[in-house]
Amino acid sequence: MRPRLFYGWVIVLVAGLCYGLGMSPVYYSWGIFAPRLVADLGVDRGEVGGVFGLFSVVYQCVGVLVGLAIVRFGLRGVMAAGFCLTAAGFLFLSRAETVFDCYVGFSLLGGMGIGFSTIVPAQTLGQNWFLRRRALVLGIIFASGGIVGRLVAPVDAWVLQNYDWRTGWTAIAALSVALAVLAGVFVRETPETVGQERDGGKPDRSRDVNADGMAAVADQWTAAQAIRTPQFALMIVCGVAYAVPYNTAAAHLTLHLTDLGHAEAGAIGFVGTMVLVSIGGRLMGAIGDWVPPQWALAVALTLEGLGAGGLLLAADSTMALAAVSLIGVGFGLAYISIPVVFSHFFGRRAFSVTAGVRMTITGVVAGLGPWLAGLAFDATGSYAAPFIGLMLVGLVGAGCAAALRHPGPPPSAMS
Repeated sequence: MRPRLFYGWVIVLVAGLCYGLGMSPVYYSWGIFAPRLVADLGVDRGEVGGVFGLFSVVYQCVGVLVGLAIVRFGLRGVMAAGFCLTAAGFLFLSRAETVFDCYVGFSLLGGMGIGFSTIVPAQTLGQNWFLRRRALVLGIIFASGGIVGRLVAPVDAWVLQNYDWRTGWTAIAALSVALAVLAGVFVRETPETVGQERDGGKPDRSRDVNADGMAAVADQWTAAQAIRTPQFALMIVCGVAYAVPYNTAAAHLTLHLTDLGHAEAGAIGFVGTMVLVSIGGRLMGAIGDWVPPQWALAVALTLEGLGAGGLLLAADSTMALAAVSLIGVGFGLAYISIPVVFSHFFGRRAFSVTAGVRMTITGVVAGLGPWLAGLAFDATGSYAAPFIGLMLVGLVGAGCAAALRHPGPPPSAMS
């Protein structure tokens, strides 16, 4: 009898669509629409960075609540509810008249909705359904964010040419409603719920060799045990090191490049290039299936940090291309490597809660990046100090990643 399709591949498609179409139009459109929003509402650079920074804080800081909600209510309901909240936030944003309205619609409602519907749920789905191909699958899922993100720049440019930023946010709200329906219909929690196992294996196969044996050890960890390890502390630093430079670039890159003399269309194009290159970085994350993923993370953070420093030289188009490419590939590789390291170290049982705790802690620091960069510009008229700081953050994170070692079994398993 021919075996039925492994539903995990449906999960990969659905998770990719939910993440890519759910996160990327939101994340990249804020910076692209920023110059028109500044002109329309009269906000300054600090407020532009503050709105985006608070959004970053919120969508990451709800991570613990997301993890607990997944355990209590399941992935399907959590994702659908999150997309509905996202839609409400961006409908509110499309009618904003003050910067306070932007904080409410984009930062608070949009941030909470994105937190409950995209990153932690997509990571959890990938590692719940796959083991041997975990890094590859996560790379595919999150590459969708880069693919969609690359399309955001030309679509947003077309919207600005023919309509306005308010129409853009209304369209993103409608897209979020469609994604709520998609998640509600197709998401399934684990392969066991449909009578299958990770990677499409048979339910009765042996679990005493290689990856299965290592997974069995890792799966003994609880979230409470994991967060007390030095590995978890180092991963927090790594999380800050990959999130802060990219968040800051996404919020300020269009403004920075236009300040340096690039045309608005060209500056938007560099945003698209950064996203496009990140697709390759995300797919490169598959290397974590063959080598220790913390090694890949160390390389990724080095590249991202050097790219952030390179933005100081971005008045030259070639240097601008090199800088955004380094940021993109470094971020993409780090984006995949971090959840793979967590899953490799602490297993499936603790994943959603440990990922949520990690995102909550790093989210506060990561969200400060765009805001502080905006304040620095308002005070000095230059992004020089922020970009040098971002380079140092990336290099420190790379050192922490290189120092990571597998924790082995939890203390209770060794007693």
